[in-house]
Amino acid sequence: MSDGAAISPEGNLNLQREVLRGKEGVVLYKGNKFDVFVPAKPKIPLNEGLHIQVSSGRDSSESAREVLSRYSAALGAANLVAESGMTQDVWANTRIEQGQTVSAYGRVPETKSSWRKPVNTNQNTSEVNKLEPFYETQRLQGISGKWFPTWEKLTKNIDLFKNGVNGKDTNDVSGEGFTVWENDGFKLEIIANAPHIKGLHLVVHPKESFRRQWQVIDNWDSEQVYIQKTLEATAIAMGVQKLLAEGKGEIHNSGNWAPDLKSKEEGGKYDFKKLSEYRNWEKRTHRPDIATSKNQISTGMHAHVYIPEVGPVVLPEMSRKEAIERGRQDVVKQWDEIPPTSRIQLEEIRSKLGEGKLTKWLDENCKGLMNKEL
Repeated sequence: MSDGAAISPEGNLNLQREVLRGKEGVVLYKGNKFDVFVPAKPKIPLNEGLHIQVSSGRDSSESAREVLSRYSAALGAANLVAESGMTQDVWANTRIEQGQTVSAYGRVPETKSSWRKPVNTNQNTSEVNKLEPFYETQRLQGISGKWFPTWEKLTKNIDLFKNGVNGKDTNDVSGEGFTVWENDGFKLEIIANAPHIKGLHLVVHPKESFRRQWQVIDNWDSEQVYIQKTLEATAIAMGVQKLLAEGKGEIHNSGNWAPDLKSKEEGGKYDFKKLSEYRNWEKRTHRPDIATSKNQISTGMHAHVYIPEVGPVVLPEMSRKEAIERGRQDVVKQWDEIPPTSRIQLEEIRSKLGEGKLTKWLDENCKGLMNKEL
């Protein structure tokens, strides 16, 4: 019971970190403002991939810029698990989930039941306090202790929307629905004709596409434009989520359905035999900054906003086209049961985001040096 004494900001921070420690299964890195760790009860089993969470202990009450700072660390985690030779993961997803929870999810190609499918975070998983036999705990902790400070230095001077947000309302018909907002760098699309969920589905697309959300420029002294664009796209997605649903729903950056992620036997780009024998080399062969055109994985960074009508976000495990090709009538039926976005919903979206509302939110909550509050 409280004795009525005031708690200092330092005391509050210590209390938050104490609560956080109870959620951490395997700590990978402790920063000044947040921890990077595998949760004591990860949302996916280790054989599917590594679940890495980035938390301050007060995630739900953080400002947008603070959430983006943690999300930047999650991009670093995605880069580590997807491109490092010490992990079995070959791909990664990043998400901002309920309560502003920020995570990276590795994807392991040998686990056929989950590879190239959306991360299923609604599973009953076991608690962990070590990562063996799937990963080497101490080795991963060792490289994380070096990697995340390096990543923080790499991204510390990122200046979001440094030339201004400059957003404007649009009403253009697109392949999947309607583009309702754009600025110099991005378009915001309502996926009206074939949304992935029962509810609202919007996507932020960069006007100049690039391969991966965690993509870096090999000259680390250079401005990391790809990470900046990923963070700006995520900021736009956060603004959409806040204005449409007061923060409910989830933001995903994935790419799981890309045909190039198939094995070579299935017509994709990955040699699964080489992955098992020469994992580091096979990963490096497809790294976007050095891969030949033959070995490039054709994906593009884009941020999905999912706001379900009820319950958690549950996605079809493959595209409708692939489900038809594979004869997966159960998945085709799942797609058939998702209704298109109604005219009433479209008008509600335009009302809540238009007339400068989204642009104003970004100006007030995200524009500027990402770490200026931290």
